[in-house]
Amino acid sequence: MRRRLPPLNALLAFEAAARHSNFTRAAEELGVAQPAITRHINNIESWLGIDLFRRTGNAVMLTADGESVSELVTTAFDRLEISLGALASSKSNEITIGASFGITHLWLMPQITAMRGAARGAAINFITSENYVDFDAGKVDFSIRFGSGDWPGKRADLLFTETTYVIAAPAFLQNTPEIDPDNLAATLRPEWLLEHGDMHDYGWMTWRKWFEQHGSVLSGELRNADIRNYPTLLDMVRCGEGVALGYVGLDNHLVEAGEILRLGKPVKRPNLGYYLLTNAGDGIHGASKELWQYLTCEAGQTKRH
Repeated sequence: MRRRLPPLNALLAFEAAARHSNFTRAAEELGVAQPAITRHINNIESWLGIDLFRRTGNAVMLTADGESVSELVTTAFDRLEISLGALASSKSNEITIGASFGITHLWLMPQITAMRGAARGAAINFITSENYVDFDAGKVDFSIRFGSGDWPGKRADLLFTETTYVIAAPAFLQNTPEIDPDNLAATLRPEWLLEHGDMHDYGWMTWRKWFEQHGSVLSGELRNADIRNYPTLLDMVRCGEGVALGYVGLDNHLVEAGEILRLGKPVKRPNLGYYLLTNAGDGIHGASKELWQYLTCEAGQTKRH
């Protein structure tokens, strides 16, 4: 029986557009004209009967339905790529890294060319998941996880500790003059707050924890709770949808471009951070060792932002 799926080209176009939050860059990656990406997106939206993107001026951002479809399609393509790559592993050198969607697309992918150079041309693939259990199964050489560094039986080297700022777009701040960067806990309203959440209880900073850090309590319900895709949350902030918690190392590119601003003083939790893990202990050799050293060195640059 024939599978009931949207056209593969439409799924590829959607995955690239969702990852870049930009139809033009998706077209460049896939080697097609930008109108072709728009046509594929329209086709898949018609097939599903839902809107996947919201257009705001020249910017595009995923809708809530689009976020769900993006996670599903990205996970499916990642697993397909890894599984097919495993069939050719005897003919090529390959390193597989497991990481969350946010870490993969905001920290790893921008430096993929340099990573390949450090790995002496080895193929580098990713498995993206918000559930770290997925990194313990199958062929995952390294993984990046948030925590305190305590993973029995694994080597865990710290990449960077957690440093959190309140972030917002300049336009949003112009429209909300009542926000006082020197007294954020008292002047932020719950309806403005965008929340990434912590669905697996890994200890990520949430708005409730942030208010507790400032000796206050979050009153009221959040308008946008549990936006599971962190890149989507950053897009929402960039488009002026609200205020969020930004993490040094993941939002640097938007800060440097002036698209978002960091407000007030940072919240630092030096006992928590992102770690590079492997089951190999000290037995990392060759291209894997070179890539490990590159990532830990690059993380040192991240700490200084």
